Amino acid sequence: MEFAPHMSDRVDIERVREATDLVALISMYVPLQPKGREWLGLCPFHEDNKPSFTVVTHKQNAFYKCHACGASGDCYKFVQEYLKKDFGESLRYLADKAGIDLSSTRQESTTSESKTKLRAAMKWATDLFVAELGNNVTGKIAITAISARGFNETSKLDFQIGVAPQGWTFLSDKVRDEKNRTMTCMAAGLVRKKEESGRIYDTFRNRLMFPICDESGAPIGFGARRLDEDEEPKYINSPETSLFQKSKTLYGLHLANKTIRERNCAVVVEGYTDVIACHQAGLTNVVATLGTSLTKDHATILSRICDEVILVFDGDEAGQRAADRALEIFITRPVDVRICVLPAGQDPADLASAGDTLQQHLDNACDAITYKLKNLEEQVQSKDTLSGRQKVIESCIQNLASLGLSKLDGVRRPLVLEKIAALLGTTMQQVESILSTYSPQRATLSQVNKEQAPLQLPDSTISKSRLLAEREFLAVCLFDPTESSAALREQHHKDHPALTTFDDPVCTSIANIIMPSLLAGTPRSMQDTLSELDESARMLASSLFFDGQRLCEETGSVMLAITTTLHAFNEKLKNQSMNNQVHQVKQVVDPAKRAQAAQLALESMRQHKTTGCTSKTPMRSIF
Repeated sequence: MEFAPHMSDRVDIERVREATDLVALISMYVPLQPKGREWLGLCPFHEDNKPSFTVVTHKQNAFYKCHACGASGDCYKFVQEYLKKDFGESLRYLADKAGIDLSSTRQESTTSESKTKLRAAMKWATDLFVAELGNNVTGKIAITAISARGFNETSKLDFQIGVAPQGWTFLSDKVRDEKNRTMTCMAAGLVRKKEESGRIYDTFRNRLMFPICDESGAPIGFGARRLDEDEEPKYINSPETSLFQKSKTLYGLHLANKTIRERNCAVVVEGYTDVIACHQAGLTNVVATLGTSLTKDHATILSRICDEVILVFDGDEAGQRAADRALEIFITRPVDVRICVLPAGQDPADLASAGDTLQQHLDNACDAITYKLKNLEEQVQSKDTLSGRQKVIESCIQNLASLGLSKLDGVRRPLVLEKIAALLGTTMQQVESILSTYSPQRATLSQVNKEQAPLQLPDSTISKSRLLAEREFLAVCLFDPTESSAALREQHHKDHPALTTFDDPVCTSIANIIMPSLLAGTPRSMQDTLSELDESARMLASSLFFDGQRLCEETGSVMLAITTTLHAFNEKLKNQSMNNQVHQVKQVVDPAKRAQAAQLALESMRQHKTTGCTSKTPMRSIF
């Protein structure tokens, strides 16, 4: 946990956690498919091409685990890591979704750049800009500009369009006398400070304001379009902050997410007004980049929620450059990319307003590789000699290799190579052969493993068998704490391992959390346990849960699994105890005392063989 909550905080945390449907929450951002008792999808925390992300909701659990990168946690951790909110924001966000009124208000950080304060500042500014549309002077000009674009009242409300008035002090006057609020607004990019005079002034003036929202719909930045056509530049964005990074944000995604998932297709355009016009026309799977080219982060976001992406561009030259960028960014991801090049002088907003015209262009969008190769195909056909055609083909494949074609894996690789071979009029084997010549050597397994989040390595002084015994015992306890608690509290399990008997530091931290509650008959849920662990222990515990599931399935019952693993653990403890006694005997120099120590050790070993336990009475001090 990131803070030590008071009792009222703990009550709120548990109420919200219990009211949150983890599968429904994660499914808002990551498509999940049922697999047995669990749910499976692409991990949202690393570039995952093969589903490795599991959500567990059976046996009163509610947690997620990525078996590739190790990410794990409960509903709070997911919101913190995916939506980049701190714990307090995550609590309030989930409470609002569950319709729960919190009984306490946690103290926030006093730093002006805290994410909570930045979010509050962006929401405050959004509300002011929207309200300013009602101003008799500024509002009328803005509403005229909005109407000229054909935007209706619904679009205006959905996208929270507002206006920044012409003056320099619309926002700054409201915070000028409060230093902390001024600093927060500066950190959020809403106001600026003139170095020479120290005067505070507004960043946005005389502009239509388009809030840029995160995936939860909270404003994190602004796009601003000029109202005076003589003013430059035409568009400006908020500066990047801890909340807002252009390379990781898509305009309109919070409104388009649902339709993108339903249609399994995302359409990417270049402007805010294009997005709004498309949504108003019923094309609600449209998003936009923020004045930048598509990035790997954009591709990762989209590949998690759909299998097809259509990139819309205004002209042939731009389309060709876009095809190169799209191939480089998307080619290694499990998503198909198509290029839609619009007629000269037309933009998506114009075509979206003209009935089904834009949809027709989208339907005719060309596969990105096909688009890339159509000119080269003509070059191949124009060559009369075999050597000429070979040079063109090799040049083409070399170019594709530089874009990332060689990084393709799995089923997708032969499908793409087959398409390239057909377009170039050659065989897939020839394409593969030429590609291997120009492809960089693939990363070794050790290199791949280095990129994955590492589990904390166990202490090298601990034997593998001892470590396995500790982990398997904890694994069963984590998988079914209720049955494990009952088994441990039965009479014949009174010799359960004490907390001090765990040698591995990570196992010790897990045992410190779960063992007291198991022995007290108040077992913890997995999500509660994970919330109390640090990252390395959380990664191990979430992995052990699945080991415990396997052990219980192999033995046929939780009771037998806990009995078996507990016995194995105790045997390791007894063997270690005997080894320690032998070691002590060897350390005695005096022959008489060594004989006495050996006799005591033998008695202890005989007791172990006849009673199945080792005397816990320490050897008498004879040294």
